[in-house]
Amino acid sequence: MGDSVSELATPAEQSEVFAAPPLDGQRLWFAIFLAWMAGLTLASLVLLQRFDAGYDAMRSAWVLALMCFYLSLCNSIVPLPTAWIVLLAASPGYALVEEPIARTLLVASCGAFATVMANLNEYHFLGYFARRRVGEKIRRTRLYSWAARWFDRAPFQLLTFVAFIPIPVDVVRWLAILRRYSRLKFAAAYFLGRWPRYVLFAGCSVIFALTPLQILFIQVGLVILALGGRLGWSALRRGYR
Repeated sequence: MGDSVSELATPAEQSEVFAAPPLDGQRLWFAIFLAWMAGLTLASLVLLQRFDAGYDAMRSAWVLALMCFYLSLCNSIVPLPTAWIVLLAASPGYALVEEPIARTLLVASCGAFATVMANLNEYHFLGYFARRRVGEKIRRTRLYSWAARWFDRAPFQLLTFVAFIPIPVDVVRWLAILRRYSRLKFAAAYFLGRWPRYVLFAGCSVIFALTPLQILFIQVGLVILALGGRLGWSALRRGYR
């Protein structure tokens, strides 16, 4: 009665216990993502050509399309800084909309949607490997067992929180992928967390009329903060082991 699953099961059965359930719709997702990126690329090229032809207003539309393309790439696989492009898209001379509130909401909404696309792409990409042997090895560790119990207490709230804060906490997204957390809830949590963050960024750019040089300094400061957060997490993880 006291025997564990690992003691009673054959190696094949143990592998099945620690394996993730299949992730349906991966090919469909990658087709959707490629179509999204191709559409943004085409739109950016057309807008840039119109700007080069003398239509100055097209520069702002091009910056917005560029922001969506860039943010759609930014995740733990392509860990690029994100604040600068949001600040730039809402700054004077680069914003598509002049009215402050509408400008802030447009930039924040487009940026949040693009970030959701990036993280859903990461979900499907890493989800493929989570089904393989590397995922099984991770699920067998004590650290994963502890982290999974911690994540399962409030997964939606936790994902929303880490989407909002400027310090990357990639491990929470990875836990969601390993746990096969609902993709719809995953996307909703990231939109609800990232939208107010981008509202703050875009709002600051509007209120303080930030210049490109000021935006550069802000982004450098956020990168330093993010690196400090990663180093702190690494030290905490080593201490747990």
